[in-house]
Amino acid sequence: MSDRELQSCNSGGQFMDRGRMNQNGVVQPLLTDLYQITMAYAYWKSGKTEDQAVFDLFFRTNPFHGEFTIFAGLEECLKFLDSFHYSDSDIEYLRQTLPEGVENDFFNYLASLTAKDVTLYAIDEGTVAFPRVPIIKVEGPLIIVQLLETTLLTLVNYASLMATNAARYRMVAGKHVKLLEFGLRRAQGPDGGLSASKYSYTGGFDGTSNVLAGKLFNIPVKGTHAHAYITSFSGIGELKTRLLRHKTTGITGDLLDHAVRHRQALANVLDVSQEESSEGELAAMVSYAIAFPDGFMALVDTYDVKSKVQPTKSNSEDSAKDYKTPNKLTKLNGQNLQAAANGYGASKNFQVKKESQNTTTIRRSFAEASSPLSSSRKANVTIRNKTSQQPPIECHISMLNQSLSSSPPNAYLSKYVEKSFRSGLLNFSAVALALNDLGYHAVGIRIDSGDLAYLSCLARETFEKVAERFKVPWFNKLTIVASNDINEDTILSLNEQGHKIDCFGIGTHLVTCQRQPALGCVYKLVEINGQPRMKLSQDVEKVTMPGHKNAFRLYSADGHALIDLLQKVTEPPPSIGQKVLCRHPFQESKRAYVIPSHVELLYKVFWKDGKITQQLPTLEQVREKVQISLKTLRNDHKRTLNPTPYKVAVSDNLYNFIHDLWLQNAPIGELS
Repeated sequence: MSDRELQSCNSGGQFMDRGRMNQNGVVQPLLTDLYQITMAYAYWKSGKTEDQAVFDLFFRTNPFHGEFTIFAGLEECLKFLDSFHYSDSDIEYLRQTLPEGVENDFFNYLASLTAKDVTLYAIDEGTVAFPRVPIIKVEGPLIIVQLLETTLLTLVNYASLMATNAARYRMVAGKHVKLLEFGLRRAQGPDGGLSASKYSYTGGFDGTSNVLAGKLFNIPVKGTHAHAYITSFSGIGELKTRLLRHKTTGITGDLLDHAVRHRQALANVLDVSQEESSEGELAAMVSYAIAFPDGFMALVDTYDVKSKVQPTKSNSEDSAKDYKTPNKLTKLNGQNLQAAANGYGASKNFQVKKESQNTTTIRRSFAEASSPLSSSRKANVTIRNKTSQQPPIECHISMLNQSLSSSPPNAYLSKYVEKSFRSGLLNFSAVALALNDLGYHAVGIRIDSGDLAYLSCLARETFEKVAERFKVPWFNKLTIVASNDINEDTILSLNEQGHKIDCFGIGTHLVTCQRQPALGCVYKLVEINGQPRMKLSQDVEKVTMPGHKNAFRLYSADGHALIDLLQKVTEPPPSIGQKVLCRHPFQESKRAYVIPSHVELLYKVFWKDGKITQQLPTLEQVREKVQISLKTLRNDHKRTLNPTPYKVAVSDNLYNFIHDLWLQNAPIGELS
């Protein structure tokens, strides 16, 4: 067994211990497409082992309808080059897999291959990149650089897509709101989950729930508890431990007694009856606070709890029975109000306007009411406070499979959800004040369902009331975390609604990149043995730019990036203060002169003569590079709606070279 295989086995087949590099054992030469191996044999059979080639790795369009991309994955590419070697078992597998007739000498050739003769050029990891500008250039023996293609693409495509997605979330959330990645359970497998955690942090997230990613990449790990912890308690009688030592004096106190006493005082302040709050929820929070007195972050959600407000007579007996069940914890959220809405008319759309603290008006628009719905309809609920300067808060309540009822329930539902959430706030605040009695400060709450904007405002208002009434100023600063299928548009909407959220926990839409699941990087041959190569296509977007090229970023007088300029490596670089003709690569009429105030050469040699040639930045430094690079773009390039395209141009010399080569290689038609 080779060293690589032994290390991979010792680490469970995932990450080998290579010091700071943490080499992923899955990333190896066989992580490729079969046709790379068959082409290598054909090249070898054709006597092309000494041919030298240049390949460009680039993408054609920016993701997420945006106008920028964050380049990521370079360090993993360098690790791959550093460890590139076919093991004995790899060679044996290829002998069994390739067609009969493949010569034995070819397998001996593969067994001796390394990346020592390869030179890799790239832009800095974390840099903003644009279509058509190669982010990596690979130069070396044709066979080996061909064999690198698939692996380099898989290491760059998802990493860059994830980093870009995370950077967009960071921009819409603003710099003062925390962002946490919660997507491991929804990611495309364990390696996808680890990559998502790493590159979301690169793109600007503040932490992850992924413990292994925290260990491997030194990313801050954050988390609280799930609904299961709350529902695992049915009453305070289940508390096995109630005692907690005072943080400074060491004197033991009964946290539950303190919490119950504070809950009695809080009930009037928060306008919540103690009978409406869940004893099981209180027990769960006390238990969790005892476990983590310095890190008490509790899930405060919308639940179906014991309530004095009962459904109308038109509701089914089963539904009414559900409401009367003490301490029943049926989760309510924007997608599931089954218990609370049971028996109500789902085929009506209700719009509720809360005109003041005590008055509610309802407008209804009736839809067809022939039978129970097979899919959910949504009631748009707008809650507007006349005394507030903030815009109305809109939420969506999903009414599932209900028959038409003559009694409009939405006024009840809106009030009911608020009451159940207030119950959670009552219990949390009571436990937080109890912790304060014993010298500890709670951290905050997480909201995982319902109208996040409205509930966050309600929570912040509650904390302010408690802070003032009980003389605990730190209560004003409690953190409000929101989760629940959040995406970029959700955050933009919440911003418009004036939310009071301090931190977003984002999972599915982030790690799966649901708006665009692939970046589409390509790896194209542009030169062989010093001769340029060009792929022609009827689709101009797929025409490649031939030859070994350099890329420069030209900056305007105000310090913003103005244009990326590609030119042949034999051309002198642009000069500061000197006029440069920049041309669209394929449209003759699109051209402009640029006088740069600063010129940046984008490429550095990162791998040559079998070793890494640059000091690799830490993940923290790459993360910082992302934000620095984004600041060089004008705001109109970064905006979410109709961003201005960033310009990519070629020099006049390269333009003429491309078009001459195009004419030489394009077939000449014949009319008959």
